[in-house]
Amino acid sequence: MAANSSSPADSSSSPRPHTYTIGYAMLPNKHDTFIQPSFLDLAARHGVRLEAVDASRPLAEQGPFDLIVHKLHGQAWRAQLEAFSALHPDVPVVDPPAAIERILDRFTMLDVVAGLGVATEGAVATPRQVFVADAAALACDDADAALGGLRFPLIAKPVEVDGSAASHDLCLVYRREGLRGLRAPVVLQEFVNHGGVLFKVYVVGDHATCVMRSSLPDVADARLHDLAADAAAPFANISLLPPPAAGDVEMPPQDFVNRVARELRRALGLHLINFDLIRASDPDGDAKYLILDINYCPGYSKMPGFEPVVLEFLLEMLRNRPGHEQPCPGAGSGTGLSAEALKAEVEPSFIPS
Repeated sequence: MAANSSSPADSSSSPRPHTYTIGYAMLPNKHDTFIQPSFLDLAARHGVRLEAVDASRPLAEQGPFDLIVHKLHGQAWRAQLEAFSALHPDVPVVDPPAAIERILDRFTMLDVVAGLGVATEGAVATPRQVFVADAAALACDDADAALGGLRFPLIAKPVEVDGSAASHDLCLVYRREGLRGLRAPVVLQEFVNHGGVLFKVYVVGDHATCVMRSSLPDVADARLHDLAADAAAPFANISLLPPPAAGDVEMPPQDFVNRVARELRRALGLHLINFDLIRASDPDGDAKYLILDINYCPGYSKMPGFEPVVLEFLLEMLRNRPGHEQPCPGAGSGTGLSAEALKAEVEPSFIPS
């Protein structure tokens, strides 16, 4: 609901003179998944202006910025950020390129999970997977050696996560014949039946939101031996499918989600991530959660009520800058409001889950 007459948010119903400028750098196809008009409007009402960064120009010639948030990759961009940080050590960069690079490789991104406390307690794990550098190893008669004991069906994933369409070119492989034609390098990950439901967890600093999504349906054993059916099939755009009925699926406990998110974020040294979580049942019927994928700076527009959560996080980063002095009360920054107070200012809207 919109704020009522007694809400402290009323005083910020119109834009204030900006106190902070946040530079953002994103690929054009990712811009609208984060920089929404509703977010820009809420930020402006709290003295925050978001300004697009031109990655083709030196950062030193742009701004000035109080904080930079980005989702760009590559050595040239990393050199830009490092040079900028050397000149402006008091300006936070969300997040450090060195930390982001750890999750740009689908084979190594999940290595961090094994060291989490929830993993050592057996509450969360990752599917078994192998890295295959040479496609010829999959086409030969001795393909079993390349599989390292993995069992079909398998998910074939490009190794690099660079935001391109090719990096989302995944397929489901039902039997050995389906390995032929795969492009290498490739990550092969065991597919685990999970009831056709995936939990996408959006993490913004210390805040975690779990959203239920449709996923690939379970694969029956008979499908693996059906020689008349395709040996492999590319993924359809399952994100466009309607989510399962909420009453039919048990959501992961929020305390569990918060703990996994907190441990994962701290282990990676990142503030803005999401991760894909599924729930599988072992032969004894006990539920076990598996992390399938980790993504940096995801499309937060698909997270319900993202605007106040993201804005409050950015304001907190600005408040905690080295040597930063809080603006005087009434200076127009709006930094004293919590995410709950900020949420009251956002008009209700339909946000796809």
